[in-house]
Amino acid sequence: MRFLGFISIFFLICCNSWKSSKSFNYNELPFSEFDKSLKSDSNYIIVDVRTPKEYRNGHMKNAVNVSYFGTTFTDSIKKIDRSKTIYMYCQTQHRSPLASKKMKKLGFVKIIDLSGGFMKWENNQMPIEK
Repeated sequence: MRFLGFISIFFLICCNSWKSSKSFNYNELPFSEFDKSLKSDSNYIIVDVRTPKEYRNGHMKNAVNVSYFGTTFTDSIKKIDRSKTIYMYCQTQHRSPLASKKMKKLGFVKIIDLSGGFMKWENNQMPIEK
């Protein structure tokens, strides 16, 4: 009988913590859908996880550069508002999924990753700044 009581309490605790936890939403979008989503969203931040040199050579308008390979990546990313949608990209979409995994652990809840990375964006004549 005690065992059944323990199982019941354990089940209730697990269900309540599951309901209250924020779900993580990660999507990869091709450049055209990424652009449409940006234009229809009003609560977002664009994060460029490339190196500062790559960023200086061209980046998306209003993108914040937080280099994934930088020694301060975790400290810098912690300063970003977790309640906003994060639109993220790197050069070829190798680093951005890795950065997303770290960001999930830090409590970010919605990340949209540019499929094919900045190279795909730039090759399709999408707007950039230098």
